[in-house]
Amino acid sequence: MANEPPDAILKVANATEAHLRNIFNAEIDRWTDSDARLGEAVVLLSKMVLGRGKRLRAAFCYWAWDGTRRWIDQPEGDDKAIMNACAAFELLQAFALIHDDIMDNAETRRGVPTIHTTEAERLQRLGWRGEPRRYGEGVAILLGDLAHAYADRCMTGAAIPARQLWDELRIELNLGQYLDIRSSAAGESDRSTAQAVATFKSALYTIVRPLQMGAVLAPGWANLRPEAQSQALQQLDAFGRPLGRAFQLRDDLLGVIGESSATGKPVGSDLREGKSTELLAIALERATPAQTQLLATVGAAHLTDQAVLDIVDVLTSTGAIAEIERRITDLVGQAHNTLPSLRVDPATQVTMAGLADYVGLRTH
Repeated sequence: MANEPPDAILKVANATEAHLRNIFNAEIDRWTDSDARLGEAVVLLSKMVLGRGKRLRAAFCYWAWDGTRRWIDQPEGDDKAIMNACAAFELLQAFALIHDDIMDNAETRRGVPTIHTTEAERLQRLGWRGEPRRYGEGVAILLGDLAHAYADRCMTGAAIPARQLWDELRIELNLGQYLDIRSSAAGESDRSTAQAVATFKSALYTIVRPLQMGAVLAPGWANLRPEAQSQALQQLDAFGRPLGRAFQLRDDLLGVIGESSATGKPVGSDLREGKSTELLAIALERATPAQTQLLATVGAAHLTDQAVLDIVDVLTSTGAIAEIERRITDLVGQAHNTLPSLRVDPATQVTMAGLADYVGLRTH
């Protein structure tokens, strides 16, 4: 298992972190000068964004930009547009995570208390008026929306093709989240539903769209023939889609058997939330009547730690966990097979191979 991101991710993560820090520092100063309470809101959001996450979406976006630029044989030039896009993806991810935590009633995210939890506690600690949970969730919703607004602002000056792609991926993300919570509530644990959720929430949003965004932002992209642009985007899709599915399958595994110290989430949280996953779907297809009865308790908030362990035993004994591991390996292999056809330079193909391996083997 790979515990640490490769240098290709760390390089982009550091650059994106610096760009985000500049954005937040300017916004904190701007709004604090107007009213300290307004600046306080930006500070709360910055604490959730800065120093957190692997910046994986930014990495795929950046390396597609760099590889496409080199393939077109364009000098590096001004990288402001790509760094704005990298920041936009991370801010959009913050929006999604903050709102997702509210929907899942999650108490921790990346090893620290969630915004809605800390703000509810703050109201109680300071003796303010109102119901703590409503206040905490209200603040979190607003901060998530603020992150979304900042993400949009980062893309304001983007060329029309990039802006159209940005609009589409935001629609996909929200519809994917809707499908996720709807299927969980309805107890729809079939494989096709799990795959549909994975497509919109991971395959497209996490990898395919960042790759395509990097390509369309590359210097010289506008000078390519339309058919060349179309082929390049299709090839990035062919590389990113199986990799996105592998990313989600690894997430599914980490959600039930990952170490909480590494994932930053309580062990078994996905089982308590009743998330529709291929892991659960495979287990249900193979389960005995007794095992099916136990799996039917997935989604119950009162699940004890022992019940979680019992369910994990079923996932293991039915071969579901082993099957998911095999699928991850196969999907990463499919992504590797597309590398020679990508419209990026050879050095970037090597970088993309390293990113693909990390996606399949990560432990958090």
